[in-house]
Amino acid sequence: MKKILGAVVAANISLFAFSSSSVSVLNGKFDGNSAIYDTSDGGDKTTLTFEHLTKEKEGDIFFFMDYTMADDTKLYSTDKTGVYFEIMPRLSLSNLSGKDLSNSVVKDVFIASQFNAGNGSDYRAELLGLGTDLIVPGFDFFQLNVYAKRVDLTINSNDYSRNTFQISPVYGTHFGASGISFKGWIDYTGYSFSTQNQLLYEVTKIGKSSKFEIGFEHLYYHESKNDFTSSNPHVRSNTLQVMAKYSW
Repeated sequence: MKKILGAVVAANISLFAFSSSSVSVLNGKFDGNSAIYDTSDGGDKTTLTFEHLTKEKEGDIFFFMDYTMADDTKLYSTDKTGVYFEIMPRLSLSNLSGKDLSNSVVKDVFIASQFNAGNGSDYRAELLGLGTDLIVPGFDFFQLNVYAKRVDLTINSNDYSRNTFQISPVYGTHFGASGISFKGWIDYTGYSFSTQNQLLYEVTKIGKSSKFEIGFEHLYYHESKNDFTSSNPHVRSNTLQVMAKYSW
């Protein structure tokens, strides 16, 4: 899978110049029991997020990186800071095949890939599958990606691996000329459900294409099956964060 993921990433990078970027600052109280998100004393955590997105006829590529700073140490860790990133290239099958695969519901079909990594528990995930851009009334965009997923991580010096699936809707809309927008995503796997949703208000435009927004992000994560460690069989994180975002 690594060779296929590398080929998809290389093809996307060679084709694209990034079309949009953003920087966000988020803060919230992380008092659940998830080693991925929560802190040892249930205190506040600040996240700096950098995002890139481009969508062209050849496909699209999305990248983000989080740098987190906790008031306490992270759960099951002696670290207060962490870095996590995901890169998600997709190649258009319409472009590759030379045939228009769109219809009244589907805009396009993609070879979808993803690579995730973080230093908190030496986490790595490789995903490969198919994706679609859908036409859904009321939404500015709606993606649905389905992957085979390989996870490798280290907990308390023990190495774990897992093969599973992942179903990932990605969606967004705006509410007329109010300046209010809503967007988010869901990741559903064979052992977990996670979602992050943002409600933002556009404070001001800066130039022709830049804007500054404030609002909230709700984060929810739940593991229905934890076979990595029996010491924490019911994992859940549920946090509302305030956020500010600058896009250009």
